Amino acid sequence: MKRYLVILALLAACTDVYDYDPASAGQPEGSERAPRGKTTTQFLRGIYADLLGRTPESYEIVIKFQGTEVFRFTADEEALLGASLDGLGDSQPMRNLIANGLLHSSEVSLPEKSAVQPREYIRDQFRKLLGREPNTYELEAFAAEWDKDPAVGPRTVIRAIIASREYQSQ
Repeated sequence: MKRYLVILALLAACTDVYDYDPASAGQPEGSERAPRGKTTTQFLRGIYADLLGRTPESYEIVIKFQGTEVFRFTADEEALLGASLDGLGDSQPMRNLIANGLLHSSEVSLPEKSAVQPREYIRDQFRKLLGREPNTYELEAFAAEWDKDPAVGPRTVIRAIIASREYQSQ
């Protein structure tokens, strides 16, 4: 009996009804924003920062013959690589080659596979390169390959993330 009185009191107390007009923010629900790829400059500066911790540099090249300067020119990493990428219809394969070259350069020091915990390393790279945590599927897929294939290690994880559509279109 007491229960009915409490329910009746609650129903009597909640007599006000409010009607709100629908509101929306951002894009309509269900419509996904199509990813827009990074420009060549964004990609190059991003990959240099992420992998080397620096921006692309310029170098002064001097060619001498018998001690006399014959030719001098400037080699700008960003301009040379950018021109190569911009000259291609599909620059994705070349972007992957650039990433691979940088990962194998002497400027990049990666830990040995045996020196890191796979899941922790994968999480760290997702945070560093994508700015987010890996979801469960991503983490387990990377970790399974790490455990299964002796060739999969720190360099492979970074290459896979950099080659991803998400990294390429941030």
